[in-house]
Amino acid sequence: MVALTLGSPAQTRRFARVLARLLRSPALVTIEGDLGTGKTTLVREILRACGVRGVVTSPSFTVAQSYRGRQGEALHHLDLYRLSRGADVDFFAWDDYLGEDALTFVEWPAAGSEALPAADVRLELLHRTTRSRGARLHAAAAFERAVAEGAAAEGIRMDEPVAGVPAPAAWRSPT
Repeated sequence: MVALTLGSPAQTRRFARVLARLLRSPALVTIEGDLGTGKTTLVREILRACGVRGVVTSPSFTVAQSYRGRQGEALHHLDLYRLSRGADVDFFAWDDYLGEDALTFVEWPAAGSEALPAADVRLELLHRTTRSRGARLHAAAAFERAVAEGAAAEGIRMDEPVAGVPAPAAWRSPT
């Protein structure tokens, strides 16, 4: 797990750019967190960093929005907040969003937990202060290490050390 603090909207944008550089399709990325933790903001910034131009809207009422990235890759953003277990989940067109060529982001994944495959990357966002958020990322060890290295290079503070990733000198305790 990679645990870090997004201390400002600018750091959230930098973290989104790190993720956009590393994520490749096919991949399923789930984003969990309370209302207002910045799930949609983070996905919007990742999509922008992947080359999406024009309006990037929240799929809160439409459940899904699809885009094309810089290289023509399929990018999907699902928000399952309003999806009810049972018939809603059973009749949702999962195959349209979870294909071999798709990079899919799912907010509120619990609603579709019975239908969704295991996430390649699981993100949890937490309230810290009015402007800052905690983020925990769970993925394969190599991906976690690459995220930690990218975050450190962007000046994003890790809450816990990641094996093999040296903390910048400014974060080390004086001896």
